[in-house]
Amino acid sequence: MDLRAERKLEQLCSHARDIRCASMRALRAAGSGHVGGAMSAADLLAALYFDWLRIDPSQPDWTDRDRFVLSKGHGNAALSAVLALAGFFPLEDLDRFYGMASPLGMHPDIKVPGMEMSTGGLGHGLSIGVGMALGAARQARAFRTVVMLGDGELQEGSNWEAAMSAAHFKLNQLLAIVDFNKVQQSGDVATMMQLEPLDAKWSSFGWAVKRIDGHDMGAIVDALDAFPWGGDKPCVLIADTVKGKGLSFAEHRYEWHSNNVTEAIYQQAINELERSHVSA
Repeated sequence: MDLRAERKLEQLCSHARDIRCASMRALRAAGSGHVGGAMSAADLLAALYFDWLRIDPSQPDWTDRDRFVLSKGHGNAALSAVLALAGFFPLEDLDRFYGMASPLGMHPDIKVPGMEMSTGGLGHGLSIGVGMALGAARQARAFRTVVMLGDGELQEGSNWEAAMSAAHFKLNQLLAIVDFNKVQQSGDVATMMQLEPLDAKWSSFGWAVKRIDGHDMGAIVDALDAFPWGGDKPCVLIADTVKGKGLSFAEHRYEWHSNNVTEAIYQQAINELERSHVSA
């Protein structure tokens, strides 16, 4: 790896750390919220928003911008964090997260600059993304559509209807990313409803599949740079991640799908994240 590429990866890892810290800032303001899924998605969001997506924070409604839909809407602390850090709105808005009259709720709101859809009812985001991608294809527009899904969310059958439609219409500018952290609200995903072999499932629905370590920034960047990798097929990136990544008290624990965030929890989280950044 040349020096420039190495520095880019270091910078993206730093952005991911900042997203985790800013997510905890938002959740501290709310007093509770979805810690686990925000932490697991941070590396993916860093690569998307600070390297790959064609977006302009000064023109959030730019017609040819890439679209990003957070289908796992309970991860909105992380989406709000990355949008603030990218300049869509002031970072200080995170201090009103989930507050009275705040534009930032526990789930995305389409009225917020940079948020393409109000989500949170799990199982709908991919259908929305299919519509966006189909609209781009029908209008011969160049924008790409990215949908981030939770793994527990894939237990909703509407996702698989959308998957069939995307393959049928050959939507090769559609990218689905599965934040496969293996833990959902009430326990392990495999205990609730086994998804494996997940690669084969997506492939059987007519998608081109890549599977990576969702915390390996180099692997994330390489996968995104290879898009589209399926010819006339839609693409899915299955990212194996860790629920609560970066926080010793939250990793792999379903209790931190959503939990109280006190000042003490916030301080512990920030201390751990800053120490890991220094040691890296």
